Amino acid sequence: MELRPAELLKEWRAGTFRCVYLLAGEEASAKREALEQLKASFKPDDFNYREFSADVDDEAAAIVSEAATLPVFSDRRLVVVSNPKIPAAARAAFAAYLKDPVKTTTLVLLSEERKVDAKDALASAAAAAGAVCVFSPLKEDEAQARLRAEAKRAGKELSEEAAQALVAEAGTDWGVLKQELEKALLFSGSTKVTGEQALESLGYRKASDPFALARLIQDRKLKESLSHLRRFLAEGKPEDQAFRALSQISSAVSRQLKAKRMQAGAVPEDAIFRALRLHSYWDRDFLGRLTRLPEARLRADLKRCLRTETDLKSKTWLDARVELEHLVIGLCASA
Repeated sequence: MELRPAELLKEWRAGTFRCVYLLAGEEASAKREALEQLKASFKPDDFNYREFSADVDDEAAAIVSEAATLPVFSDRRLVVVSNPKIPAAARAAFAAYLKDPVKTTTLVLLSEERKVDAKDALASAAAAAGAVCVFSPLKEDEAQARLRAEAKRAGKELSEEAAQALVAEAGTDWGVLKQELEKALLFSGSTKVTGEQALESLGYRKASDPFALARLIQDRKLKESLSHLRRFLAEGKPEDQAFRALSQISSAVSRQLKAKRMQAGAVPEDAIFRALRLHSYWDRDFLGRLTRLPEARLRADLKRCLRTETDLKSKTWLDARVELEHLVIGLCASA
């Protein structure tokens, strides 16, 4: 069975534990957080808990032996393989064990794979004996909603502008976002965190305004966009910054295309602002920028963004900085 992260947590809180969980996907921090929540719900003692984090191939036999051991003075046993690199030999050993797993053991396997291959023997065995869960990267709107919900649980209100600022600057990795949210909640000193307070808690500087790149792209200002992009890429790990910049660029073009189609459908301006979560002041010129951009051009621009994303993810030899600069040049040309 394949479950979503929220469904996993619901099961665990209800005291339901399967024989195996295969936790895959790119969101490493979300997987680790889920594992911590499983431990909190399971509450294993020292006799009934083992975690393996070293070379999985070397320890595969010991892991299977541990999983096959009955619990001691307890109803269940928890065995965790936290090294996300599971080589072929170990995968085969785990798949063989899962054909007839011990019902009183919960085996948790963390995998670094982005998605699960239905033809993979281990994934199939895990799905049949327990559950598979893929922790995919959050979308921007999902990350913003989760930030606001987390703030509410902490007894505070995070404004839409604050959530947008945190995601625009920190990306959608939940581990990073959670840290930035904690900073923002402490920094505000009040029950409501405004957009300005969120930016200040991030160490905001005018030169690194997290919304600047999107607005410059929407304006199709070539020189300024390239200059800001280069500054942006120099402010952190090149790969992380590259995909963060690409996300901002793609989102900027996508919003313009959505707005253009809404205009063609005679949707009122205030309704467009609500639907796209635009700010009445910061985005006051948003619709005006669309007048010189026909829908066909915006569709082509969005395809260009998606092509660049596909190339960067599939062709690891490419220089992300060069590819992004080519993208910006293409978007701003003849606009």
